[in-house]
Amino acid sequence: MPNITRHRNPWVVVGVCSTLVLLFWGSSIRTWVSGSRNDLENIVLEDPSLDALFRSTDELNQLYVDEPRAHEHSIKWSDADGIPETRVFAHFPGFTVLQNVYTLNGTLFLVTEHRKRLPSLKYMLSAYADVQGGQTLVDLPTHGHIRAIDHQTARQLFGLSARELRGSTWLSNDPLAYTDESFVLEFLRTHYMQEHRAHFNTSILPPTRILFPRISNTVQHTIPGLSSIPRLLFPSSGVGFKEDWEDYVSAHRPFVLETVVLIDRSAAARNPKLTSNPDQARAYFEIGSPMALFRLVNDGWWTFWRKRMADMVGIETTSWHGETTTSVRPVITYISRQERTTSRLDAEDHQQLVDQLKKLRTSHGYEVNIADPTNISFLERVRLALRTTVMVGPTGSDLVDAMWMNPTSLSLLLEFFPDNYISSKRIYVAKTVGVPYLAWRGDRVWGPKNR
Repeated sequence: MPNITRHRNPWVVVGVCSTLVLLFWGSSIRTWVSGSRNDLENIVLEDPSLDALFRSTDELNQLYVDEPRAHEHSIKWSDADGIPETRVFAHFPGFTVLQNVYTLNGTLFLVTEHRKRLPSLKYMLSAYADVQGGQTLVDLPTHGHIRAIDHQTARQLFGLSARELRGSTWLSNDPLAYTDESFVLEFLRTHYMQEHRAHFNTSILPPTRILFPRISNTVQHTIPGLSSIPRLLFPSSGVGFKEDWEDYVSAHRPFVLETVVLIDRSAAARNPKLTSNPDQARAYFEIGSPMALFRLVNDGWWTFWRKRMADMVGIETTSWHGETTTSVRPVITYISRQERTTSRLDAEDHQQLVDQLKKLRTSHGYEVNIADPTNISFLERVRLALRTTVMVGPTGSDLVDAMWMNPTSLSLLLEFFPDNYISSKRIYVAKTVGVPYLAWRGDRVWGPKNR
């Protein structure tokens, strides 16, 4: 991808701002105690303020008796038939909801006597390899990554028990290069893909744990939302990275994950209904998001989570649909990357766009923000996106912040591309949350048919 995004039409920036005018006006505390157990008992029982907690020494002694037992965290079986079978609750290439997924030495195992009922493994998982130059190679999965096995084979591999990871697990198989903060959107959307099904209507939200086995804890800070979003939306959920996953691998013992939501973007790209031919970019956009093809889901499914995020970061949500008043006015946010060496506008185009946006602020009273994501915190980015009506900027992962925008008739995500490059990544995000989307490349505008 070229380093500079440049438009051949000198009036393109003026056209952007004119379009915006028409858009708006057309409609743990740890306690360390030294001494013996008897000393601790005496201290507690002599403190009258704790009398209601410990009525007798028997109740205090019970604290030392009711410790977790190892067998309570394991599933046991006496023969192969007793091994819980893997079930697929929902599947779309790259997005899968399963029950009873086993892992041993880093390999995922699906246990079933009905192999043909499972989706093709290449549509569930991918193999990745890092090569020189920071590149990531993608390949089809092997038996070292994922296997479908029968019960007898499972008995031979696992023995008579497996450690159990209860609750729901979000498992992202994507490496850092393929990951951005829209992961939460993909996981939640996949959850809702199966929530309507009568045979599995028990909610598995929030997730018990979120795992990124291909992303090291030493580099996850480059995508702040990997840790910040779960803390805000699911404060009781745990987040683990490559080092945490390797703890399971190095145990050399089988584990069974009770419920798994599995995401793999490369597997999604193998969907035969999608095309990656750059000469057919128009058709690529018209297909829209693969997530948009999930059926029987309420249109307002994302509203709850957007509002929860707004509450957590201190932004008051409104039901504004575009009316301009003295208290509510359109907010235009230009995501600027001029300090970077990649994915930025030509200096002349950048300055012209800034000047025109400032004119809009003066002439129409719009709020205009020129934001460089590298200079503001993650929370500031989210707060700004929650308030934004129109977001514009050169192509890049920072534009996924549009998922927090309020989808109204006047909302818009406008993405600039260089002449010889186009990508559908952000259109997936925009269509999933209901924000209208346009791509501007050279002197042409691209967009989905149903905008």
